[in-house]
Amino acid sequence: MVAPTKKTKQRKSAVSAKPTLAQDMWRFRLLWFAAFAAFILLIGRAFWVQILDSDFLQEKADANISHTEVIRAMRGVISDRHGVPLAISTPVMTVVIDPKDYFEAKAQFEKISQELKKDPHNAKLKRALPQKSFDLDKLAQVVGIDAAKLQQDMQRRARSRYLPLKRQVPPAQADAIMAHKFQGVYTEKDYKRYYPQPQPNAQIIGLTNSNGVGIEGLEMQLNKRLAGVDGEQRVLRDRKGNRLKVEEVITQGNGGENITLSIDSRLQYIMYRELTAAGVANNARSATAIAVDVKTGEILAMSSWPSYNPNDPKGLSNQDAMRNRGAVDSFEPGSTMKPFTVLMGLESGKFQPTTIINTSPGSMRIGNHTIRDTHNYGALTLGGVLIKSSNVGASKIALSLPYSTLPTFYKKIGFGKRSAVGFPGESAGLILPPSKWNVSEVATMSYGYGLNATVLQLAQAYAMIANHGVEVPLTLYKVSEQPKGEQVVAPEIADTVLHMLEAVTQPGGTARQAVIPGYRVGGKTGTAHKLRADRKGYSQNEYRALFAGVAPISNPRIAMIVVVENPQGKYYGGLVAAPVFAKIMQESLRLLNVPLDRPLETPKGS
Repeated sequence: MVAPTKKTKQRKSAVSAKPTLAQDMWRFRLLWFAAFAAFILLIGRAFWVQILDSDFLQEKADANISHTEVIRAMRGVISDRHGVPLAISTPVMTVVIDPKDYFEAKAQFEKISQELKKDPHNAKLKRALPQKSFDLDKLAQVVGIDAAKLQQDMQRRARSRYLPLKRQVPPAQADAIMAHKFQGVYTEKDYKRYYPQPQPNAQIIGLTNSNGVGIEGLEMQLNKRLAGVDGEQRVLRDRKGNRLKVEEVITQGNGGENITLSIDSRLQYIMYRELTAAGVANNARSATAIAVDVKTGEILAMSSWPSYNPNDPKGLSNQDAMRNRGAVDSFEPGSTMKPFTVLMGLESGKFQPTTIINTSPGSMRIGNHTIRDTHNYGALTLGGVLIKSSNVGASKIALSLPYSTLPTFYKKIGFGKRSAVGFPGESAGLILPPSKWNVSEVATMSYGYGLNATVLQLAQAYAMIANHGVEVPLTLYKVSEQPKGEQVVAPEIADTVLHMLEAVTQPGGTARQAVIPGYRVGGKTGTAHKLRADRKGYSQNEYRALFAGVAPISNPRIAMIVVVENPQGKYYGGLVAAPVFAKIMQESLRLLNVPLDRPLETPKGS
């Protein structure tokens, strides 16, 4: 027998042993178990995705293509009493960029561009390459914004889905921007506030900010009513930011309420024109006026010069010009308060229209203070006190009664409290507290010093006299029916003072330049020294010229107040404010078709 060689042994050891049936079954079971486990995992994952986590995943998917947009409600129109628009909203666009979409698309663009360098003929890669512009510098130039700031904002808000670039862009300009096909840039419809008659109405209407929120005047006061309610809609966009369609309207918005004011834009224009002419001609600091319908309390016009243009953002730096002086400013009204001193005297029963008051020698001493008239007018009736504008006569009327009588009466007719207008920032004026009601204070209050009033308060008080003693609350909104007023002074007393005011405009009175052809006019001039800046006494060269008047006397329709601050040269109310009153009142009565109540004067020599 031949023994196996070493080489034979090595060959036998290299051959694997034949697997047994038991080993094959174990491997078979292991393979099927792995396949079954994988199948169970797939079923479990599908169950989790389709059933348990479907809402979450659907939201994530929708978030990539579905966006919720605000449907801006159109702001309500503010119009005058005849329906002429004073504030309207015009469609504009807001240019917006989606920073997250921009950076994701840019990363994809750079990745595909690198791959195309390796395979420049790959059609599939070319089709996948985003066809939008990623040039932020070009975007900033086209939109008209600072390029460095845009770069900073984009980096700072890289994960944001919303970055407004510019608001209130005209639609044509927005279309030009979109034509450049910038990545992630789209537009939203918005509205811009526009004021057709800016300067005459600016201080009443006010203005809105770039977001359409009222920040001045009635725009601020009525913001909730004007703004309306925004809606929401869901829109579909592709990953390139292109808007595909409106998927659904979530909530339907409601437009703002339209507001009709009592203002007559024709009278408003005339008033502003004449105030501007008077302010410039007299080199004044400002000029303010108000016209009120004495029967309804409606403010037909209220304006100030200088004003501003709310359509021009560059002109909003002059805060002084933005104030509605008629409501916000309070001042010492001077001699325009004397009719109310006479009214109080008549109401007390101690005085009659024919009562004689001795004003000689044209001055009187009250404590350390001397009250003076411009001349020694001697004996005057109550009407004569108004015609000659006697400080001494007014003081003697007030001091003949308990000291509380005059300030209490002033409060009764509306001074020292805000009017029913409730304009933003409106002043209440000032009536000194009872502890200050002494002989000196009451005497000075009788001729319009020692108290503060607003143009609104003066207009309401003069309208009350013209309305037979009935005080009707002032309003800036058109009324549909006659409002109910309060009888604060007996009709016969109010009518008596009204006719005294007519005498002030006749020969011998201080308001001859307030006369209007064809109409009987009544009123009172005022020339008040202004307080010095340090509030230590009164300035000797700064004045306030006033005129408060009513027309026509036979059936009063309009009460009007004119105030000119710091006129240079001539400064008397009868020379500065009365002519402005006459020009505004004459055209106002003509436009309102108020019948003449006296014959027109025939030219001499005809």
